[in-house]
Amino acid sequence: MKAVIFDIDDTMISEYDYVMGGYRAVAKRLSRDEDIAMSEDEIFEKLKDLSKTSYKEVYNRFLDFKGIQRDEERVLELVDIYRHHKPSLKLYDDVRETLDALKARGIKLGIISDGDVARQKNKLKITDIENDFDCVIITDELGNGDISYRKPDERSYVKMAETLGVDFDEMLYVGDNPNKDFFIRTKLPIKTARIIREHGIYANAPYREDITEDFRIEKLTDVLNII
Repeated sequence: MKAVIFDIDDTMISEYDYVMGGYRAVAKRLSRDEDIAMSEDEIFEKLKDLSKTSYKEVYNRFLDFKGIQRDEERVLELVDIYRHHKPSLKLYDDVRETLDALKARGIKLGIISDGDVARQKNKLKITDIENDFDCVIITDELGNGDISYRKPDERSYVKMAETLGVDFDEMLYVGDNPNKDFFIRTKLPIKTARIIREHGIYANAPYREDITEDFRIEKLTDVLNII
């Protein structure tokens, strides 16, 4: 292998911690509303409880729980608070060791991640790894409004290979989401590895069309044994 490409959330940085930080910011805002009549801690715990079933429409479902009519404007305000909260993030303990060891071996490093461009890049800045990578691609940068090139679309992988100057079969992609991180194997001869983190958002997600990873790893440093 000449290049290792990483996902961000639940691969290098805990998505769960990010989500909980957003819920805390939303809970603080909602605790000021008279019709909610709950403390910040109570709201936070309820949001956590609702997310155990699904992370989708959690604020609408919270309003349902309170018997409050769904209000699109109110929910959009909560979503905005979530998206712009100042996260308290840190790398998983095995990330720095892995990146340093790969660089020492002359392996090129990249990132391909879905998500809001500014938010994803801010995560890299906060955790002080933005300069560790030879190429960072947030897939929304490749789209143009209504068109999405999120994983498993191959465009980001093609651009990564061209930027790094490597062939597809010289790349290893490391991710966590069975629904989109490993399906690229059906389109390009890229090797894939799956890591399952504690509290991983997609730990129990189904595989897309039953396409699984080439390698299963328990910690990120296991990548060093693959290449």
